[in-house]
Amino acid sequence: MKSARKNKSLTIDKNEFGILSLIKEGLLSSCTHLMTQKESEEVLKTGKFNKENLPYPLSFAPKIKEETLKELRAGSRCELVLDDVKVGHIQLGSKFKNNHNFSTIFSPNVCSIENKSGICLSGEIEIYDCEIKKLKEDFHRTKKNLNAKKITALVSSFDPLHRAHERIFRWTIDKADLVVVFLVESFNTNGFDFELKQKYLKRFIQSYLPPDRIFVFPLKHIDIFHAHLNPALESILAKNLGCTKLVVGQLHTGLGMFYDENQPKTILDEYSKNYGIEVIVLPEFVFCNECRMIVSTKSCPHGSHHHMHYRSDSLKDLLRAGIIPPAVFVRKEVSSMILASLFPNRFRNMQKIYNNLFPTEGILEYKKDEEFYQKLLEIHQMSYMV
Repeated sequence: MKSARKNKSLTIDKNEFGILSLIKEGLLSSCTHLMTQKESEEVLKTGKFNKENLPYPLSFAPKIKEETLKELRAGSRCELVLDDVKVGHIQLGSKFKNNHNFSTIFSPNVCSIENKSGICLSGEIEIYDCEIKKLKEDFHRTKKNLNAKKITALVSSFDPLHRAHERIFRWTIDKADLVVVFLVESFNTNGFDFELKQKYLKRFIQSYLPPDRIFVFPLKHIDIFHAHLNPALESILAKNLGCTKLVVGQLHTGLGMFYDENQPKTILDEYSKNYGIEVIVLPEFVFCNECRMIVSTKSCPHGSHHHMHYRSDSLKDLLRAGIIPPAVFVRKEVSSMILASLFPNRFRNMQKIYNNLFPTEGILEYKKDEEFYQKLLEIHQMSYMV
């Protein structure tokens, strides 16, 4: 597309573009437009829109100068510009004052007063080349081909993908016709690149799971899910795509788990009942030295002093320091892919080191860094010298 003109245009960032795409495709509500003042106030007052639970109004206060917004007129067409390219437009319905006392869907994880814009826009949205729409269509084709009725959703950054994730995957697949994996952005600057996460997740699924029964739905550049502070939003997303269940772990940041009459409760119980999606809270999975396998803390009779925990931050710190986590934590294929990405061309004479240490076929074979790490991990797993 040609670069957009500056008049009657709004420059948006990738996060805003992603959220606008989700709204347009009806994945955040039956509302597929930017809300009017009356509709926003209804959500803020009741927590619902057209009898749907909705924790935040779908109102949009662009982070640009108010002088620019004041030039826009109701009924006019406002082009959306991302990286100097037209990516869509808003058919402007109305403008109203932003209520800084409440958060919106565009900033649910931050204090609302940080949003300095004073004007919200309402109107119909059009996205010209919508990746979310393509993914939604691909999902429905997959669902139709499988005739899937029981569809379970997982939402995670897989940062990194570890053995506890694998345990959750297998438990979920056993009980569903189709599993939808919403791959979200990492919530801090220490997270791995989104493309790298897509790469090792795809490799894992292709190698160790039935790939025809898993649909990966990447949510790149969309920040509203990245801190796991909004499990209600995850439920809304899963439900509106067509999922019947959402699986979360009990350590989910925003779950708010508590006990009532010795029964575990979460903030999603009432929501899932009203909205029509079953939310399953799985216990924490650990590796028990006594059981010698991955178990849940709920089913294992041994104390926590026998448990090795799958804590993403610590595993990430090891990998960023160039240390290979034991295979009991992370599969060698995943660790090798991450290390090869973090430390490209780490060994000046890697080929010589490989040939000197490991058995070969007797001919010169070029080995990638990733293959070197995998072989090294295989040697780490040998126990006959221990």
